[in-house]
Amino acid sequence: MTKFLSVFFYFIIILPGQSFSQEGFIRTKEGRPILNRRQLITNCLKSLHKDKTDPIALSVCECQIDKMDRHFTNKQYKKYTTNRVIDISELVKEDSLLELEIQRCYTNTGKSILMQAESFKDEFISNCIKSIQNNTEKELDISRLTNFCTCQLNLVKTKQISDSIMETLNNPNSLLFYEIMYKCGDPFSNEEPLTKNWNQNLVKDITGPLNDTIKVLNLNGMTYIKVKTGSMTQLWLFDTGASDLLINKEMEISLKKENIITETNYLGIGEYEMANGMIDTCRRYKIDNVKIGNFLINNIVVAVTEKGKRIIIGKGLLNKFSNWKLDNSNNTLILTK
Repeated sequence: MTKFLSVFFYFIIILPGQSFSQEGFIRTKEGRPILNRRQLITNCLKSLHKDKTDPIALSVCECQIDKMDRHFTNKQYKKYTTNRVIDISELVKEDSLLELEIQRCYTNTGKSILMQAESFKDEFISNCIKSIQNNTEKELDISRLTNFCTCQLNLVKTKQISDSIMETLNNPNSLLFYEIMYKCGDPFSNEEPLTKNWNQNLVKDITGPLNDTIKVLNLNGMTYIKVKTGSMTQLWLFDTGASDLLINKEMEISLKKENIITETNYLGIGEYEMANGMIDTCRRYKIDNVKIGNFLINNIVVAVTEKGKRIIIGKGLLNKFSNWKLDNSNNTLILTK
């Protein structure tokens, strides 16, 4: 958060011969009073868009100013003084160790990310976008990234998220990771965030009875469901951890021959995390006429992998239904529109 290091900017030097109390001033290394402590704190708080009623911001400013007291020589102050105005920002940059100590005034609060979100919105969003872009070679939509990072910023501010909690965002199994993905969407995907539950409009994609009970096959702890796409009726592995339908390259070729998959329903490239943790880049299509039981379903996303043979049915299809239940005792899948 380099922005924090520039909060001092410019401060007027004490006039020669001016009378003042020895207390309440920042001194040079030689002991000469040179900067008004109260003025420094006021300006520091203004740069953070805070006032003295904010204890964390006040503690940061006081810590930062304390680090400067008796640190620089008269000569160093003079070097960065023009018309009795000292460029404190450039002065601090001359000493990398002090710069680090000043940075710690923020990080030691445990609220540095929250302070950045509250005081430096543009920098927070910019850093967020750069972080995401550095984690993929995929061309990402800048408007979508901006919306995602703005959503993340608002979540940090609303929930007053600490630095330690924010670190859990690096863990894809953490509560914060899923909360942000749920509310803000996946920045690597073109799909909309899951801000809403099932809605009645999804039923329009389903043709068939009100409900149906479908036999499933349980084999070696795995559940397989019979699904028909085009002329092919096959057993698909049921994986509640998967989102879309996953097919292999051979099946893609067959569906193209039957015009189930065409260039007009191509959605582009998507990244999927496999069960082994590896990321697979897949071609994505939206297809119609997927048959399961007595239902015919449209607008189903299919991803094509070239790294495996198994075909998988994820929750993208089942979430079209208002209710679904896997009955292990009877080896059945119950679907309700």
